[in-house]
Amino acid sequence: MRRRGRLSFVLLLTASVAACSAMIPVRISGSLEQPTATFGVDPVRPERVWVSSLAVHETSNAMMRPVWTVSARGRDCRKLTQVVYGQAPKGFVADGPAQALKPGVRYLVVGHGRTSWPAVVPWNGGEDFIFEDGQWRPAPPFIAGR
Repeated sequence: MRRRGRLSFVLLLTASVAACSAMIPVRISGSLEQPTATFGVDPVRPERVWVSSLAVHETSNAMMRPVWTVSARGRDCRKLTQVVYGQAPKGFVADGPAQALKPGVRYLVVGHGRTSWPAVVPWNGGEDFIFEDGQWRPAPPFIAGR
């Protein structure tokens, strides 16, 4: 019985460590032509986080199309506070030129990276945004059939 208990504990511990990850919010602000993605809970005081990639996708009920993606060169993450749309940060490469963004269109912004303290675990974060009335706003949830 002891062996079975130890084995269960090891499996549970392995599964919990493998499943560890952090959520770090990604926020969008600025103009339609050159929005800025910042990281962290407080939009007034963004956090410096280890970023491996940031992607912007145009979304609808029927599709998701990338409009700009940047990734850190190699396997490294880079410590950043923000990413300006269309400008690959130092140490990053863009998959192509940034597409022009349009008002009233839903965009999914997703970031990935890793944390550095107290434990090194992967993080991801993102949200859907729409540019309306001169500013970026969180997009309402999708409703099936619309």
